[in-house]
Amino acid sequence: MSRMRVGSEDITDADILETVLSHFPDIVHSVDALGNIVFSNGKAQELLGYSREELLAMNISEIYADEVLDSVKAGFDSLKATGDISIAESLLKAKNGTRVAVEIRSFSIYDDNGDFARTISIMRDMRTIRKLQQSLIRSNRLTAIGEMAASVVHEITSPLTAILLSNDTVVQEMERIRSSETVDVGPMESASSDIRRASSSIQKLVEQLQNFSRGITEKYESVNIGSAVGDALFMTKSKVQACGVLVQNDIAEGPYPTYGSPNQLEQVFINLITNACDAMAGREERLLRLSIVPESRDGREFWRCTISDTGAGIAEEMREEVFESFVTTKQNGKGTGLGLSICRGIIKEHRGEITLESEVDKGTCFSILLRRA
Repeated sequence: MSRMRVGSEDITDADILETVLSHFPDIVHSVDALGNIVFSNGKAQELLGYSREELLAMNISEIYADEVLDSVKAGFDSLKATGDISIAESLLKAKNGTRVAVEIRSFSIYDDNGDFARTISIMRDMRTIRKLQQSLIRSNRLTAIGEMAASVVHEITSPLTAILLSNDTVVQEMERIRSSETVDVGPMESASSDIRRASSSIQKLVEQLQNFSRGITEKYESVNIGSAVGDALFMTKSKVQACGVLVQNDIAEGPYPTYGSPNQLEQVFINLITNACDAMAGREERLLRLSIVPESRDGREFWRCTISDTGAGIAEEMREEVFESFVTTKQNGKGTGLGLSICRGIIKEHRGEITLESEVDKGTCFSILLRRA
C-alpha cells in the first residue's frame, strides 16, 4: 500500500479513505451475507443516533422502519443474487423512533471465487431535498393564486360598484319618502347601512387582492385594534350564527392604538374567528371568547389580543406546523392551509408575534401581541 508523507507523519490510503467516509454527507455502510452491519460511517451515527459500536452489533433489519422490512429483504436477496447497482427509496428508523426517508444506491462485492462477500450502500437523506421540492411547488401555487387574485378582483369590482350605486339610490328614495309621507324607514335605513358596511369590507378585500397580485406593500397607519376586531366580527356574523357559536366579547370600550395596516389586521382576526367556528362545529359547547389587555415586556408596551374557542383542539405535534403554508388540520376540501401562514406573516410584518395554546378536546387560544402606539 502506498504512503503519503505530510510533515513528520505517514498517512496511508486507508487513512485518507476513512477520513473521507467519516465526513461524507451521505450514509455509507456495508453488510455481510446475513445482513449484519460490518461498516458504518459517521453520517449514519449522526442521522440514526447510534454509536459506531452499536451499529456494528446490529442487523440491517434493525435500522429500517417496520413497514418497509419486507421490501428491504426482497431487495437484499436480489442484490446478493445479481450484484447490480440498484436505486430505491426507503425509510430508516432512528434510535429515537424518527423516520428518515432515504434514497439508496447499493451494489455487491464478490470474492476471488465469485462468492458474495458484502454489499456497499450509499443512503441520502431525502428530507431536505423534499422540503426544497415542496417550497418550489408552494411558490408555483402562490404564483397561480396571485394570477387568480387579479382575475377575481376584476370579477368583483363591477357588481360591487352596481351594489353601491343601487344602495345610494335607495338612500335617496328613503329621504324622499321621509319628507313626503309618514312612513317608518328605520328598518330600510338599517339594511342600507349594513349593505354599505359590508360593501366597504369587500372593497378592502379587493384592495388586498390587488396588492397581493401586484406585490404592493400595504400602507401603515394608526389602527384601533378594537375596531379591527369589531369589523371582523361583523364580517363573520353569518358564519358565527350558522355554526351556533356564542360570542363572549370581553373587549372593553376605549381605543387600543397600534401602528399597522387596518386591512391586514382585520383579515387576521377574520381568519382566526372563522377557524374557531370551524373547530367548534358539532361540539356541545361552542363558545368564542375575545379580549384585549395591555402587557409590558422588556420595557416596551404591547396589546395582547386573544381569541379562544372550545373546539377540538390541536395535537401537540401539529402546533408549529399549522403556521406553515398549505398545512391544515381541517378535512380534505375544507381548508387551503394558507390562513395561519398568512396570519403569521402579517403579524411578523407588524413586529408582533402570534402564538397558540391548545388542548385536544378542550379548545385552542390564539394570542396576538402588537406594539402599543
